[in-house]
Amino acid sequence: MKKWSTKDIIIIALIGFLFGGIFLATSLVYVPLKAALGAIGYAPFANSILFGLWVMAGPVAAALIQKPGSATLGEVLGALAEMLYGSYFGAAVLISGLVQGVGSEVGFFITRYKRYDTFSLFLSAVGITLFSFAYKYFQAGYEAFSVQMILALLLVKFISVFFFGVVCVKLILNIVNKVQKSGNK
Repeated sequence: MKKWSTKDIIIIALIGFLFGGIFLATSLVYVPLKAALGAIGYAPFANSILFGLWVMAGPVAAALIQKPGSATLGEVLGALAEMLYGSYFGAAVLISGLVQGVGSEVGFFITRYKRYDTFSLFLSAVGITLFSFAYKYFQAGYEAFSVQMILALLLVKFISVFFFGVVCVKLILNIVNKVQKSGNK
């Protein structure tokens, strides 16, 4: 097992701080989107559509730190920052952050923390989607919905997580790699 360095902890704290702001901004978009979709009977889709924005800290932290627990810690610190910034959801974001972080961690655990590439990010997206959807199912009362509605919410959530948690995270990592290479010249 790799030891955590002071640099790792500082980087993961910065990731949490940065993504906490993104999470808060997403929360500010969530409220009017939920109201607009609620007017046509589709309010639960607001969460699924935006969900990928709320889960980016875990995959970014895992890919940059490359140590067991980094996805969970990154996501929880992002949730803590969001809460401290004044999130609409209050302390409940900490539970969500933990669930999302553990879900993200699964993708890297499956590869035994040896891969931090598109495949492990994809597995992370699957883990995030399944863990968070199971939590949301009970937390939000999804059992009252039809099977078609439940499957549609799951699909939209996965698409959002895939786009933000795989595609966008990969773009972020490419930028970080270019900056690191340009700094080594």
